Amino acid sequence: MAALQKIRNKAGLLVGVIALALLAFIFPWNEVTSFIHKQKDKAFVVDGDIVSTGAYHQRITDFETFQKMISGQTSLDENTTSQIREFVYEQMVKEMMLDKESQKIGLSVSDTELNDMLTGANPSPLLRQIPLFTDPKTGQFSVQALNQFLSIVNTDTKSVPLEQQAQLENLKSVWATIRGMIKYQRLEEKYNALLANSVLVNDIEAKANSEATKATSDIAYVLNRYSSIADSTVSVSDKEIEKLYNERKNNFKTQDELRKISYFTKQIVPSESDYAAVEKEANTAREKLATADNPALVVADYSEVPYQDVFFSEKNLSAEEGKFAKEASVGDVYGPIRENDTYRIYKLIDRTSAADSVKMRMIIVPEGTDKLAANAKADSIINVIKQGKEFAVVANELYPQSNGGEVGWVTEPQLASAGKDFVDAAFKAPIGEVTKLNLQGQIQIVKVEAKTQPTTKYKLALVQIPVTVSDQTLAALDNELNQFVAESGNAKDFVKVAQEKGYNVTPNTVITGAYPNIAQINGSRQVISWAFHEKVGSVKKFDLSDYKIIALINSKIDAGYLPVSEVKDVLKAELLKDKKAEKMIADMKAKNLTSLDAYAQSLGSKVDTVKFVTFNTPNIMGIGRESALNVYAEVGQVNKLAGPVKGDNGVLVLTVLNKTDQSKDFNVQSFKQTANNQNMYRIMSQATQVLKEKLDVKDNRIAFF
Repeated sequence: MAALQKIRNKAGLLVGVIALALLAFIFPWNEVTSFIHKQKDKAFVVDGDIVSTGAYHQRITDFETFQKMISGQTSLDENTTSQIREFVYEQMVKEMMLDKESQKIGLSVSDTELNDMLTGANPSPLLRQIPLFTDPKTGQFSVQALNQFLSIVNTDTKSVPLEQQAQLENLKSVWATIRGMIKYQRLEEKYNALLANSVLVNDIEAKANSEATKATSDIAYVLNRYSSIADSTVSVSDKEIEKLYNERKNNFKTQDELRKISYFTKQIVPSESDYAAVEKEANTAREKLATADNPALVVADYSEVPYQDVFFSEKNLSAEEGKFAKEASVGDVYGPIRENDTYRIYKLIDRTSAADSVKMRMIIVPEGTDKLAANAKADSIINVIKQGKEFAVVANELYPQSNGGEVGWVTEPQLASAGKDFVDAAFKAPIGEVTKLNLQGQIQIVKVEAKTQPTTKYKLALVQIPVTVSDQTLAALDNELNQFVAESGNAKDFVKVAQEKGYNVTPNTVITGAYPNIAQINGSRQVISWAFHEKVGSVKKFDLSDYKIIALINSKIDAGYLPVSEVKDVLKAELLKDKKAEKMIADMKAKNLTSLDAYAQSLGSKVDTVKFVTFNTPNIMGIGRESALNVYAEVGQVNKLAGPVKGDNGVLVLTVLNKTDQSKDFNVQSFKQTANNQNMYRIMSQATQVLKEKLDVKDNRIAFF
């Protein structure tokens, strides 16, 4: 009975549990989980549309494939990868924005239009710049090369052998990337042209533009720079800074979250003990090299570069190597000498007189699995040549793209990697003789066509030992920096402690999550990622391949308007300049001076002259930007003293010496066209940023990359 009563007391709970169990069966939990995951998996968002990390990563992979193929590289360095990541982001955002905006106004790139830019009579300029589609002989765009590429791309993947399918898919990916780039480039051109043509210049504006550029003035001036008086002579209050901030607030808006960090770097370099250890090793290598019967063995034991059993002419040696080779006797040893992070020892092995270069042609016959058949084929080719058929003709018949098997002029060092037999065949064979060699799984048929006149050549054994960072040096550096991290304690102590220890700190650096690296140091992206994931005040040491970085997170800045504290120094500098200008103008006016010479003498300065100034002159020689001179070049009266006036760099007193009208007859249409072109370029440069703000683009990549 007691047990039954317990069940009755818990009846409500049991019903709830059963209800939850039933709900688990009927509720679409997979969909909920998928929705939650999707909401979290945001690489970036454009107008509410989410781009997942997977989609973003796939585009990066596609473009990396494209980059590898057009560059001929099998791998990409970290810097290139970072650049691709940013390019792909900007491209994807631009595509999404263009799609949204163009759909509203009925703008598009038709399939017919796109195909015409790809395979029509006037291919896209972008297509013409891709090395895949150029003639290797001329370096110019080749329709034939493009068509050959397309014939491969249009092949059904399932129709090719399994081992070739991955390569074919890569080619298809590359072509899809190219098509997309050309399509959106054209769509962007249309969109920008539409925007630019919506802003037209009227006759009055054209006339004003003409007036601003037609007259040039020669101006004499005296400049009293703002730096001539101390900041302490004027004062700026926080209230004044805040007032100016409110007036300029729209200038301080940011779309992205920011972080402010302070950091310093320590390059990982060998210590003096590392140099001493390698120098000791180099001296041992010298002793062995001096007495070695086979110098190649000593080189193999000690050197980072292999022994080259070839002769060098003096022009193929460094100045130091050449001097040693000419002056030494065979068997002499020179070194060790230290150059940067390397020790070198030389031994003169031999000296001879022979041709520096030979001109060659070559036909390669792959051995494959049937070496007998390959040799028979090579012998047959040689017989045809010996019977009188030109070597180049035979080569072109076998390999149409070989340019007659021409190798060109080569030196012994250039052929060293092919082996001594190949070098001997090239340099010891008589001119016109055809030689057969079996090297590296190939049969090489070689003909020497010409040789340079004999010159003195030298065979050297080189032992090259690099100085690397030892484990002891690296451990000492880590201990030093770990101790610093422990001692820095907090943000207030970071810079102080660092400076006391002699570290060169870069303070209060503002970064965004889009930054690929810190200070262009490869691998330092991890510093940026850390700064956006850890709390303010955190200090950490980062271990890179060539650097150690110690960083502090100073502050976090949310997206939106920058707080006044972040722009206070800029605003204060501007207010200081304004107040200095007021004070300097008042002081100069009080002197009642009537000439430039008098002002110059009073200020302990001099009279300067600048020629050919217009209203639109961007920079003044010796000053830089100075709008006061631009204004007076147009409105100033000749030989009339003007000023003192506030300028960009200081307070000026000036006189227009003369004015020259250099304009031709005013052509309103010409000036309107010029102004419209300027508007187009300005709009093109601003359109992307404006659209990003309008469509509320949110970059969340820092959470994943």
